[in-house]
Amino acid sequence: MKQILILQILVLTAVALISAAFSGLAGFWSAVAGGFSYLVPSAFAVLLLKLSKRNPLYHGKAFIIGEVLKVVLSLVMMLAVFMVWHQSLIFFPFLFGLLGVSHLVFLVSLRVKHYGR
Repeated sequence: MKQILILQILVLTAVALISAAFSGLAGFWSAVAGGFSYLVPSAFAVLLLKLSKRNPLYHGKAFIIGEVLKVVLSLVMMLAVFMVWHQSLIFFPFLFGLLGVSHLVFLVSLRVKHYGR
């Protein structure tokens, strides 16, 4: 799970630098804010799973609670970012930062070899 967080940070760095090239410093910070809106809740979910690893009885429940927590915290963080930085936030770098971090898990774990068989 830590590898996913490291990959998410690397992807966020790349998206933020690309956004800075196209939109300047405001684009950089918008992409960082979008990525952190998903990265921080993911880190909490990973921590919850790591803490529940010692007790297999609660591991499944911790996974579900971690996913719910991730979705709720992501929404709260996005709302907080929009409330605080609504005038200087650039939407597309924010969206690309958020999507880059959130969908990386699907791209990394997508290993469909014999689809449809």
